[in-house]
Amino acid sequence: MYSDKIKYWVEISDDDLETAEILLDKNRLLYCGYLLQQSIEKILKAYYQKKMDTYPSRTHNLIYLCEVTEIIAELNNTQEDLIYSLNPLNLETRYPEYREKIAKSLTKEKVKELLDKTKEFQKWIKQKL
Repeated sequence: MYSDKIKYWVEISDDDLETAEILLDKNRLLYCGYLLQQSIEKILKAYYQKKMDTYPSRTHNLIYLCEVTEIIAELNNTQEDLIYSLNPLNLETRYPEYREKIAKSLTKEKVKELLDKTKEFQKWIKQKL
């Protein structure tokens, strides 16, 4: 079973993923994408907590979290593509100059695919906890 610190990260990752599904149903694609990024960030922080036995770095960079935990070497091409696709959805959705560009790039089909891949990735990480 998870320690309390790891459980914290897993629970909020689950919550973000569940909320992302609701937003996809409501066609709120930009926010759905943002929460998919957040879900993966938090599950990676759970993995960081387990592997490093310390509180995760205060970062939103998924690539950095994968590198510092050395899980990057275990990623298959689909997982690596997911990390690189989700990474910009955190900061770039917050600023007007990026927000419109990101919003235009997101279709319901694309976000649904990201959602499915996020679920698979999160499940994969949970098996490592």
